Amino acid sequence: MRRWWGPPDVEPEAETLRETRVAMWIAAIGARPLAFIQDYAVADWMPHHFSYLPPGSRGMDLYIGEREEIGRGHGARIVRQHVEHLFDLGAPAIGIDPHPDNEPALRAFARADFVTGSGPIDTRWGRAMLMHRFA
Repeated sequence: MRRWWGPPDVEPEAETLRETRVAMWIAAIGARPLAFIQDYAVADWMPHHFSYLPPGSRGMDLYIGEREEIGRGHGARIVRQHVEHLFDLGAPAIGIDPHPDNEPALRAFARADFVTGSGPIDTRWGRAMLMHRFA
């Protein structure tokens, strides 16, 4: 899970929000926002480090907004629910790429049934562990 409150020079919010190739979601507990999720067709971003996944696969990112909510099991539940939604829409596989030093994210994604594909590697978006889950 990458911080979505990160430095603006990494991923300017205004530019990111205008990107039509990315589906954006807010996960909430009741009316309280908890996390931001984005997913995208891997094929829209070639060359991509998830190009080994079958056609129609999607990549996703999760950002927990409040530090005190990290480590409480929300990440695995949110990811699992969103992945099931993407599978219902026909995606054959989902890739997620946490930073290799982000142990809470690696554990959360493993609890959401993702397995490590490779890594750590350097991608055009930064250092990552490649994790995936097939439908």
